[in-house]
Amino acid sequence: MSTVDFIKNSLAFAHRALADARNGTPEQLHFVPDRGSHSIVWCLWHTARVEDLIINARIRQAAQVWNAGWAERTGLPAEGFGTGMPDAEAQQVRIRDIAAFAEYQDAVFKQTAEYLDGLTDADLEREMPLRGGGTESVGQAISLHMLGHFNGHRGEMNTLRGMQGMPTLLQREGTH
Repeated sequence: MSTVDFIKNSLAFAHRALADARNGTPEQLHFVPDRGSHSIVWCLWHTARVEDLIINARIRQAAQVWNAGWAERTGLPAEGFGTGMPDAEAQQVRIRDIAAFAEYQDAVFKQTAEYLDGLTDADLEREMPLRGGGTESVGQAISLHMLGHFNGHRGEMNTLRGMQGMPTLLQREGTH
């Protein structure tokens, strides 16, 4: 298996989990425990925005999917993507229209899949500048900021779901 195929398979799993995380009532999706900082909604918004930024703005140097009016359609903050957001502000993040958010998230996933379909293992080595100085490769950006990061938030969402008596994400994965 090539490294690109490994990334594609791993991201497909993460995408299925992130799509599954949309399942729940608005109250469940916006639930923040005492002394908690994030809701499932915050994690969903943050991961979709991070992927959009990394794949489109940083790697492809193209317009982000987000720029097509998704803030207005979803009710989410137009600026930012959650990194460095104070807890009190993160707790106020709300998705007004989960169906519209699902469209945005799916559009980001689709654009990522299309980009990866044209990628080679050699392309993963291309260096890109980091905002604070230095560089990282395309492969590092995807593996660190998407694969590892998203699975960390998957664990966070499973904890939030468990606290509410909801099933874990992808509970039925691999059972058919």
